[in-house]
Amino acid sequence: MTDALFRPRGHDQVRTWLKHVIASRKANGGYLFIGPDGIGKSAMALEFAAALRCAAPVDNWSCGSCNECTRIARGVHPSVRSWSKPEDKTAFPVELVREIVDEAAKKRLEPGVRTFIVADTDRFNDSSANAFLKTLEEPPADLVFVLLAENLSQVLPTILSRCQSVRFSPLSDELVAEVSRGWEGLPVNPDSRAVLIRASQGSPGRLRRMADTGVLDTVRDFLKAVGNDPFHASDTLVGAVQGGDDSEAKRVQLREIIALLSAALRDRMLASLHCADLKPLTRAVQHEAHSADRLVASLHRLDDLREALDGNVNLKLCCDAIALNWPS
Repeated sequence: MTDALFRPRGHDQVRTWLKHVIASRKANGGYLFIGPDGIGKSAMALEFAAALRCAAPVDNWSCGSCNECTRIARGVHPSVRSWSKPEDKTAFPVELVREIVDEAAKKRLEPGVRTFIVADTDRFNDSSANAFLKTLEEPPADLVFVLLAENLSQVLPTILSRCQSVRFSPLSDELVAEVSRGWEGLPVNPDSRAVLIRASQGSPGRLRRMADTGVLDTVRDFLKAVGNDPFHASDTLVGAVQGGDDSEAKRVQLREIIALLSAALRDRMLASLHCADLKPLTRAVQHEAHSADRLVASLHRLDDLREALDGNVNLKLCCDAIALNWPS
């Protein structure tokens, strides 16, 4: 029979551990799935939710074919609900948290375990967390929360302490290449494709987004301009991001550009350390004018700017800082 569930590649250890949870029939009230964006956390959460209700489990896991699994995969099961931060918000709104809390208090429409999947848990602020804590600490007996987060350091301790953490590791470059084989929009040139795969840091979803937004061309244009005119290079970054003024979509796109710029600095560090046996990601550097320490400092600066994008930093000022601090 057809498997209705989308099963992400990799994460065999996570899936095996969750199978033991199902077999024990002692699921916790809260799980926190932690890992890079686009790596498969949401799909695994749906697999887990289906396994908790599956009518014909296979090896203590969701069959993907029964009525329960099929409705969950289609997003129409009343006992499996999902929420995420609105795209135009930088923080998870407290109003949306109150909606989740209200839904948790309602009686179930069908027998069996309910599962609430809440993405962007690392974007909760104090108000959101406070509105959620009591329900998360003492959820109804029939309810399991699966929280999703990309950045562990940004998950509030009050949330973290009330959940069982489940870590998702990046996929290998080889597996990302296999998953993305046949995708439209990826560079035809094998070297350019390899650059994006490496810069995606083990996340097929991130690779898809980087390809769709053309970050490779943007970074190449930036690197050509930054040595002669940093402000023109900054304008290249500003002009490449899409969406409304200071929108969250722009911030996401700029994060991907920063990831690829970090790969470029990595190449330059290899050159400065005379590591000719390691293949460059972005260009073949023969001689590097800056020391490895200087390049490491630039990498740290890029990482600080990436974290600042999670707040309310002005995007034009962020692009200016990238260009002005670039080691030309």
